[in-house]
Amino acid sequence: MTDHVSEVLLLPTAGNQQNDTLDQLEDKERPGTPQITLKYGDAFLVADTCGDLIASKREMGLFWHGTRFLHNCNLYLEGKPLVMLSHHVTNMGDACQIDLTNASFSLQNGFTIEQGAIHVSRLLELQHEQLVQTITVTNFSALMVPLTLALKVDADFCDLFEVRGMTRQKHGLRQPPAMTDTSLTLQYRGVDGVERHTQVQCEGTAPNQIQPNRLQWQLQLERAQPVEMRVAINVSEINAERFVSNITLPSWKDLPQPTLRSDDYLFNRLLARGMNDLLMLSTMTPHGYYPYAGIPWFSCPFGRDGLIACLQFLPWQPEVVRGTLSFLAAHQGTKVDDFTDEEPGKILHEMRTGEMANCREIPYIPYYGTVDATPLFLILLEAYIRWTNDLTLLQRLWPHAEAAARWLIEYGDKDGDGFIEYHRASETGLANQGWKDAWDSVSDSEGRLATSPIALCEVQGYAFAAYRAMGYLAGRMGQHQVIAEWEQHADALRTRFLQRFWWEEEDVFYLALNKDKEPCDVVSSNAGQCLWTGIVPDEYAHKVIARMMQKDMYGGWGIRTLSANAPRYNPMSYHNGSIWPHDNALIGTGFAQFGAKEDTAVLLHSLYQAGLFFEGMRLPELYCGFPQRPGFGPTRYPVACSPQAWAAGSPLMLVNALLGFQPDAEHQRLTLDRPTLPDWLQSMEIRGLRLGEKQLHVKLVRTGDQTNVVTEAENEVALHVHLSSDTTM
Repeated sequence: MTDHVSEVLLLPTAGNQQNDTLDQLEDKERPGTPQITLKYGDAFLVADTCGDLIASKREMGLFWHGTRFLHNCNLYLEGKPLVMLSHHVTNMGDACQIDLTNASFSLQNGFTIEQGAIHVSRLLELQHEQLVQTITVTNFSALMVPLTLALKVDADFCDLFEVRGMTRQKHGLRQPPAMTDTSLTLQYRGVDGVERHTQVQCEGTAPNQIQPNRLQWQLQLERAQPVEMRVAINVSEINAERFVSNITLPSWKDLPQPTLRSDDYLFNRLLARGMNDLLMLSTMTPHGYYPYAGIPWFSCPFGRDGLIACLQFLPWQPEVVRGTLSFLAAHQGTKVDDFTDEEPGKILHEMRTGEMANCREIPYIPYYGTVDATPLFLILLEAYIRWTNDLTLLQRLWPHAEAAARWLIEYGDKDGDGFIEYHRASETGLANQGWKDAWDSVSDSEGRLATSPIALCEVQGYAFAAYRAMGYLAGRMGQHQVIAEWEQHADALRTRFLQRFWWEEEDVFYLALNKDKEPCDVVSSNAGQCLWTGIVPDEYAHKVIARMMQKDMYGGWGIRTLSANAPRYNPMSYHNGSIWPHDNALIGTGFAQFGAKEDTAVLLHSLYQAGLFFEGMRLPELYCGFPQRPGFGPTRYPVACSPQAWAAGSPLMLVNALLGFQPDAEHQRLTLDRPTLPDWLQSMEIRGLRLGEKQLHVKLVRTGDQTNVVTEAENEVALHVHLSSDTTM
């Protein structure tokens, strides 16, 4: 994520541009240019706002199936980069219209064409396995202008993990480029035996010259007579079916969207940006839609990320949830494999394609090293059934739910103490396997890192909620005789949890227990996540809420991952003091469940205000945890993914919490528990929200401190409103 700068950029000033070669210009850094991100299906593009791919920027490129099929694609007019005027990405994130103009240059007859005389329209459209560039050049000077337009292209066919910095011992072979009068094909044969091709096919005005890494047009531009070039960049794989057929299908994001609008225009933009990002990241698989985690580094199925994103968006996009549950069930663990941390019943952590995955150079094939995806699978399945009453899916996934629950009992407890822990089986796996999976994310008050098996506090909450989910799901399956057994599992875990994890001196839960059952005695956001799971009784909950909102944890932009008082606190770190929107959304959801909706609204406002400082109001994966400084925005985390699925859904999850949704699709009834609009909103209207097969329309209006609910006669479901603990409308 680069810094936001003004829309109009100046040319680079380093060096003598008049004498620089194309290669020299290519290698120069462009000053502070933001990026554009496009995605369609399994393909995604990261480019600068001129539409160029700068080879020195490692995150840039056209990626597909875990491989960079294009790492250089730069447009030059008379040997110079173009000047960007504006760029606009579609709401769905699959196309970008870029307007450019020329830098000043001299004709052979001595006349100078000043900057701004030539307009270049560059339309980028990402389709399945294809990037189409439509380049239209128009001369607005008084002269007929002869000029050279060049498109420099190259493909390194790097695996995404190599792009991220991993070193490989062996590479495949680059094949000589194949050229025709209208096309250039770059070719690579991988170590995995897969042939990967990038074909650059020209339509419209044909190039005058095609070289192994460059296409060139000699244009004679009359005034106001546009000339169009269409360049289709096709990516393909040969002999790859055995690797990729199980997660790729063409699709268009045509999911129906309910509408949610408030009286605050900018807040509406934040919510719309999040919904559009979810649709952008949702990729069709043979099992339905799956929200890929984030671009550029995590554009693939992640178990935890997908499950939490679905919890955020469930009321609004149940089709994505159905596909996610089905995909994860289809790839559920069936055996013990130390290399991938697979175990029977376990839900995957990450699934990659690409040359390194195919050659087992990385364990993500899929990789199962996550302690929380399995209980989250059960939690999401319960929530989905409550919203949809989709018993057909429940019957199909019930064996998978039982297998996931067995994993909690038979494999989740690594040392028999009754807690769910993680411990990697292979040195190639992740050392930490909770959502904070950085190497240094679990420590104590002396700064010492915990050794595994490690029992995280929030994971015990997830397991508690998963056991209760199994009780509910068993009842819906007609297996009433086992409901009490699952409730007993939950109650026993809660008792142990309160005995071992409560930290009396800080009024909060310990971050974790290490392998020696010693507490990791630091205040962390993990404790706040326990609230939404139901494991925390009322008498503890309000203490935890108050502790989360103290200034060492809450600094204005959200709740930090780690207290500023902890020895490993660093607001610029990945997990030791940064702020993650999804973390705040889960914590705020827990606040609301215990009636602390004013604090939930504070967290929502923090994310809203932070969003104003990010381009397009797109919340990134995380940002730095420095305290809020009046008049200035949050500090960016340089390599945060953006868009990121569970960041996109965070504001919407907090809205869901403030409205107090309690679905009961079985009886066609939706309850709003103490619905509350924050004091900076006067009204909110929801249309087309689905409960089962029915639709609901509702409007909320705030008068003073009171939020009133207005329903419509056309509603197809019963709406109940709890105004307080003992008042119902």
